[in-house]
Amino acid sequence: MAEIQQFRRGIQEEDVFGAADALLAEGLRPTIERVRQKIGRGSPNTVSPMLERWFGSLGARLAGGLDSDSNLSAGNDADGVPVSVRNATRLLWETARREAEEVQRQEMERARAHLEEEGNVMARGQAELIQREAAFERARASLDAALASSQAARETLERQLAEQAAENARLRESSAQEIARLNAALEQAHASKDVLRQEREAAMAARDRDLRELQERHAAQEHRALAEVDRARQSVKQMEAELSREQRRRRQSEETAAQSLEVGRGLLLETQQAAQEIERELRVQLATYAAGAAQAQSRSSALQQRLDDFQQQLSAEKASHEGTRVLLAAAHVGVRKTRSSRRSAVGE
Repeated sequence: MAEIQQFRRGIQEEDVFGAADALLAEGLRPTIERVRQKIGRGSPNTVSPMLERWFGSLGARLAGGLDSDSNLSAGNDADGVPVSVRNATRLLWETARREAEEVQRQEMERARAHLEEEGNVMARGQAELIQREAAFERARASLDAALASSQAARETLERQLAEQAAENARLRESSAQEIARLNAALEQAHASKDVLRQEREAAMAARDRDLRELQERHAAQEHRALAEVDRARQSVKQMEAELSREQRRRRQSEETAAQSLEVGRGLLLETQQAAQEIERELRVQLATYAAGAAQAQSRSSALQQRLDDFQQQLSAEKASHEGTRVLLAAAHVGVRKTRSSRRSAVGE
């Protein structure tokens, strides 16, 4: 109960002073933790100011205030300082000095170890720095090599792109020239057809004039030369049949020519569409252009061959028309000679 009552009243200054004196008598330096352990209670915040006051009063206590007899009778020395206190102080001083030396030695050891650790860290840092510099040099050399390779690859790619662009331009120009040539051939075919049509119309008009003249002359001389008229009619019928056959042949030739022209126009349109498709495909996939160009060239060659065949056919038709014209002229001359001979016979 007494201990409980003492605990409840709280730690007092005389408790701290007593504990400090006891520690000092034991040759130990009074500290907050040692005082607390000596007392068995108390918080550091409570013990600390009381211990500071104990240290503050220690000088006055050591100086003393009693006379020599009183000091000796009280167990003090001539200066009035308790012998136990002086011995404890001397022991405390030695202890503090040894502790200070030990602390200083430990601090020096720690400083030396710290310096050695820093030296090791600096050595490791320098080694790492050397390794990093070497790695940096290697990385820079690798980067320079990669940059040079990239530059070479870029130059090669630019050269290939320039060559491809030049090849595309050349192919476009060639396609344009081929299309222009085919258009010119088609226009020439149209012109040849127009010429043939004009020649046929002129031949038909001449035939019609000749027929009208023959009919008029036959009507005038019918009563005098029936036999000759009959022969002339037979001749005219033959000529008409020949002309009819020739007209049918011409119509067939014109139809054939028109069909050939339509086929040529269709082929030309297909060629133009193929050329446009090739040009679009060139922008997306240059690798497939060779097949398209070969196909376009094959179609162009086929179209050129057909146009050549058509030109030959037109030439043959023209030669046939010329032969028909010669035959008509010869027949007309024969009829005139016959009429002249008849007229001469009648006049005689």
